[in-house]
Amino acid sequence: MKIFRCVNFVVVILLVCLLISCKHGKTRADRKDVLEVAIMVSPVTFDPRIAADAESNKICKLIFDGLMEFNESMEVVPSLAERYEVISDTSYRFYLKKGVRFHSGAMFTAKDVKYTYESILDGTIISPFKESFSRIDKIKAEDDYTIRIDLKEPYSPFLTLMTRGIVSSVDAQKMGEDYGTHPIGTGPYKFVNFKPEMLVELSANQNYFGDKPRIPVLRLNVIKEDNIRILKIIKGDIDLAQNSVPPLLLDKVIKKGDLKMISNNGIIMTYMGLNLTDPKLKDIRVRKAIAYAINRDEIISHRFNGLATKANSLLPVSNWAYDKTLGQYDYDPVKAAGLLDEAGYKIQKDGKRFSLSEKTSVSKERIDIAKMLAYQLSKEGISVLVQPYEWGTFYRDVKTGNFQLYTLSWVGITEPDFFYDVSHSSQFPPQGVNRDKYENHEVDKLVEEGRQVMDINKRKEIYDKVQKIIFDDLPFIPLWYEKNVLVYKKDLKGVTLLENASYRNLAKIYR
Repeated sequence: MKIFRCVNFVVVILLVCLLISCKHGKTRADRKDVLEVAIMVSPVTFDPRIAADAESNKICKLIFDGLMEFNESMEVVPSLAERYEVISDTSYRFYLKKGVRFHSGAMFTAKDVKYTYESILDGTIISPFKESFSRIDKIKAEDDYTIRIDLKEPYSPFLTLMTRGIVSSVDAQKMGEDYGTHPIGTGPYKFVNFKPEMLVELSANQNYFGDKPRIPVLRLNVIKEDNIRILKIIKGDIDLAQNSVPPLLLDKVIKKGDLKMISNNGIIMTYMGLNLTDPKLKDIRVRKAIAYAINRDEIISHRFNGLATKANSLLPVSNWAYDKTLGQYDYDPVKAAGLLDEAGYKIQKDGKRFSLSEKTSVSKERIDIAKMLAYQLSKEGISVLVQPYEWGTFYRDVKTGNFQLYTLSWVGITEPDFFYDVSHSSQFPPQGVNRDKYENHEVDKLVEEGRQVMDINKRKEIYDKVQKIIFDDLPFIPLWYEKNVLVYKKDLKGVTLLENASYRNLAKIYR
């Protein structure tokens, strides 16, 4: 427990420094026409056709609309589409909203939908979503406000695919690559300014077809350092922060900053990635030993202050396809030791069995968690070197397979077809996100079948099987589901928190 006492001591010192340094004067967040929000990571792009990282994707949802969208119950419902009809398992017709304009003033029509999808398919833009859109056979604009899409084969996640933002055909072609840094959409917010690694500024779209933002200006402040972010929140420079205050500091920050907090069960699954081409980690006994050696209850209690629950699947418990019969790899050092002995890794004179390295980002919170995991594994004779890297370097190493262990989170997974992306043997990077190089031919067949079967009950049976196999094979170790936590000033009203941590709820806030 020495490491946990050390972490708590650091937290106490940090709080003392914060409380001494805070001065309550007039702040920029006192402006009633501006909503100041803290974010942890700078977006990579504002083009919805290529936005794959979580921050870019969430900001794109503020600027763009898709034909479909997720409602607060995480159901796929019409957005730019007024309604739709299923002609057959492979044919859909969408009737578009009339009178919708892009932020440039151009009228939204079926030609914009056609252009958006075809630009992904024909290579006009290099999109990580091309594989999913490749199931489209034909796109026909039957008139300005009716579009028909025919598929090559049944594709059950198709309507989820239609939540991807629609771009302006006129503006996107005119601007080229600049469209990703000066986006023009139909969404509730217009793009104003972007200072990389510093600020994204948006303004309310007063001509929006849906509920218009109540506060005219939205500023998303990129504050990577936990200490600086917390200080700005307490001082009042920030109005709202979502999932960006370390759980251990929440109570103190809320009290000192005179703030409110709401939380809910989120769709954020943190996991430990394992390089299955590594000589040690390709042994299932070693992978299971690592899982049994991790005391997740201890970490959740000490690091998350109870704001997390143990995970056992890629899918959150709230997902319709989640397998409720799955077990857990509960902390069991006896089982861990036995499996390691069986695998031939005996305790040596120095108390070690073997050494591994674990990569993580430079976020203090993530480094602390990685050190706790390393400490727990060391008790079973596995020496782990924690290697923090700047996000770009870390993410590149994960995508290129330059790691043994790493910790990351999957955010906002609502469609079980994501199992195809993370577990099909054809989806090794850069084609997909099977970063751990997992291969199981039975899983390949099941996830292929799961995206072609339209009956939801049959899909549920398929993904139950997928989850059981993956739980047993353990290509990655599910650690915990993190709860969403939103901290905000007391003068804000209409504050809500969505399960997928979307920023769309910001448009409802007012003073």
